[in-house]
Amino acid sequence: MLDFVDITKDNVHLHCRFDKDFENELDKFQNKIYPDNSDFFTVLISNGLLRWSYLFYGGKLIGAIWLEKEHSCLPVATLGIFIADKNYRCKGIGERAIKEYIARNKKDLKLKEVNLQVRKENIRAIKCYEKCGFAAEKEYELSNGQRVIDMSKSV
Repeated sequence: MLDFVDITKDNVHLHCRFDKDFENELDKFQNKIYPDNSDFFTVLISNGLLRWSYLFYGGKLIGAIWLEKEHSCLPVATLGIFIADKNYRCKGIGERAIKEYIARNKKDLKLKEVNLQVRKENIRAIKCYEKCGFAAEKEYELSNGQRVIDMSKSV
């Protein structure tokens, strides 16, 4: 069973487990594992700019997912997701989480489009995003030499 638990100032400390417990695994796939403005997440949430939740599967904390807007007046958000525990990858959990999370937050965030950025070599994630309806828009190289793909989806 997949569950979303909103991250609050009272439980945000659980997020540090991912850095400690899964650091080597995450390093291969993630540019970051926090929303851009995680230091100010309570303000962003109250202003309708961020939804950030833990992912639980079968009662076990396995990752996190978020939708983050740059401006409240724009109907666009950036998706971030990671499943830290490799035992829960490639099982359709990410696909289901993405679809449910967007559907659950579409109205409150007034979304018409969701974007994301993924490393080109993260084939597993790209396939998941494509199954969720995301399409590649452009590919480019970051200043650190890393190749990334911007993807988007209308909602």
